[in-house]
Amino acid sequence: MKHHRSEIAKFVTLASLALSLTLTGCSSAEPEAARNTETTGSASEERAVEPTASVPSDDAVAVITPAGNEDQDAGPVVAPVAVVPAPAPVVVPVAPAPVAPAPAVVPPVVAEPAAPSTPDASQSSTFTFPDGHISFDVPAGWSVKVEQDSYNELANLPGGKENALVAKIYNAIGYEVASISSGGTGGLVGGPVNRTIIDSQELTSFDSRDGASYFAFVRDEYPFPESPVRYYMGVVAGFFMTEGPDSTSVNSFLIMDNGAATAVAHVDVFVSPENAREWMETEQYTNLRSMLTSLRYAA
Repeated sequence: MKHHRSEIAKFVTLASLALSLTLTGCSSAEPEAARNTETTGSASEERAVEPTASVPSDDAVAVITPAGNEDQDAGPVVAPVAVVPAPAPVVVPVAPAPVAPAPAVVPPVVAEPAAPSTPDASQSSTFTFPDGHISFDVPAGWSVKVEQDSYNELANLPGGKENALVAKIYNAIGYEVASISSGGTGGLVGGPVNRTIIDSQELTSFDSRDGASYFAFVRDEYPFPESPVRYYMGVVAGFFMTEGPDSTSVNSFLIMDNGAATAVAHVDVFVSPENAREWMETEQYTNLRSMLTSLRYAA
């Protein structure tokens, strides 16, 4: 029983003490808060506050919780923090690196192949080689294409290789019917034939170093069974203008001051005598004859 009373007395004592502490805290909360503020201020000054990495804005405040007063009822103390504006960025002008000028682009020079010259279809025209020595008349509607001819460097001609040219002649429907060369090199070899001259004419303005030149349409009979007969049309030197079995096989090879010249019509060399006579009545024969006889040489 005594033990029970002592427990009750202890409880009453504790309750009285708690009530007393509560009343005391209510009456002295404001002075205590003031004292705590002063104490906190002193403690804040003694502590070094580490700055944060970010820069506070103009409206930012710092909340400082008093150290050592975790058991006190006083709330946190809010103290204003001075805002330091971020320094303006400094722009350092950088001179641009020198740029080397782009190299001048020089387009390669491409030599264009010679294209056939197309004269007026209604009338004939004149073709002259670039060095100006040899010229001839081109029938109406025909065309000429110039190409590099073979050249022997040992010949050492005045015009050089660039003037060793061959003009290929095409008729109105595009067939190559003749070729005329200028400033070339080379030679010829002949053999015995029995010649018949079918048509011929001396050229008045195309003399070679061997004398007069001739347009000739001939029939040569060879002493070989493999190739007994050949027809030929071209411009030849005077020593080929012979008939009979003591003649030499014909070729167009004329020695001019600027080199060798040739002028040959592309004919069917194995035609019969009857077909040859019929061909001589055609317009193509007439045009070929007129072109070859118009050849002229200028020194």
